Amino acid sequence: MRSAAEARRLLAACLLACASTGAAHAADWNGYVSLSSDYMFRGVSLLDSGPGLQASIEGRFDDRFVVGAWAANIDHQWYENSVRTDAEVNLYGGFDFGCGERCRARIIVTDYLFAGGRNAWQEATLSVAFAGRVGASFSYSPHGVGPAGDSTRTMEGWVVQPISRELSISLDAGKVWLGSFGYWYARAGISRKVDRWVFDLSHYWSDPTYRIYGFDDRSRRFVVSVSTAF
Repeated sequence: MRSAAEARRLLAACLLACASTGAAHAADWNGYVSLSSDYMFRGVSLLDSGPGLQASIEGRFDDRFVVGAWAANIDHQWYENSVRTDAEVNLYGGFDFGCGERCRARIIVTDYLFAGGRNAWQEATLSVAFAGRVGASFSYSPHGVGPAGDSTRTMEGWVVQPISRELSISLDAGKVWLGSFGYWYARAGISRKVDRWVFDLSHYWSDPTYRIYGFDDRSRRFVVSVSTAF
């Protein structure tokens, strides 16, 4: 409980810093809305049936501080299929800064909240992206998720390759450690932009061994989505 409280205080400090900075410098706000055939989180489907709706908004203050919120409809929590819930809301705050020519880095603290569920948890993430095409991140939660309370670590990497101004392909992969248990996941996708809309088709692979734990019964699936930014 102490780790969770410390994480919440850190998130609150980030939000306060951004808000106080915003008093002197107006925020630059942006966001997106997406409709998809499934919602995948770290290789695990969180929707049993029906379409997924996701939305986010982020404010940037003084080109260094960021705060944001993200929400989606889900049927159960990651990785506890028995914990039923109907919505996930993520609140985050932190720093976004340059780390060299065409390089950006982020240090973010996220609070994961679940409507009707339990086991809200906090996580810190460090990520680096180069030219908006290649990136990697490491996330850590000291108390983990679920009743066991083990630490949770996630490493991810991604690459985006434009084919034309409207068409691009992307690859990403990661590995999660839930205490002593770990599994891998990956995705390959192709996206096409039409005006303000982006249409995406992705194929997901997940470590088939995690199916024995009961939090997803499929290790491969296709997901289609359409999204728009504002």
